[in-house]
Amino acid sequence: MKNCLSLWRKMESNQQDIDKCLESYNLSSTAQDIYAYIGAFRYSCTAIIRQSKYFKNKSFSTIKRAILELKNHGLIYASPSQHDRRVVWLTHNPNKE
Repeated sequence: MKNCLSLWRKMESNQQDIDKCLESYNLSSTAQDIYAYIGAFRYSCTAIIRQSKYFKNKSFSTIKRAILELKNHGLIYASPSQHDRRVVWLTHNPNKE
């Protein structure tokens, strides 16, 4: 039980940090999670995000919707790969950080 309480407090603290960072954008929880994921793993794409264990319960369309939400707010950039036209790399917009 003690470990669960500690884990819960960490989750609450992390959520407060995320809310503080993104409070003016009114993003969905999936969009917030993807924003944090892209920040943690610099260059990501939809397929890589989908393969992450954290997003295993999210549908592909939910992930795509959240990415579009972030792009519409200008929080991330989407850049096509030079090696594979099917891949679009996602990175944070440094002007919004």
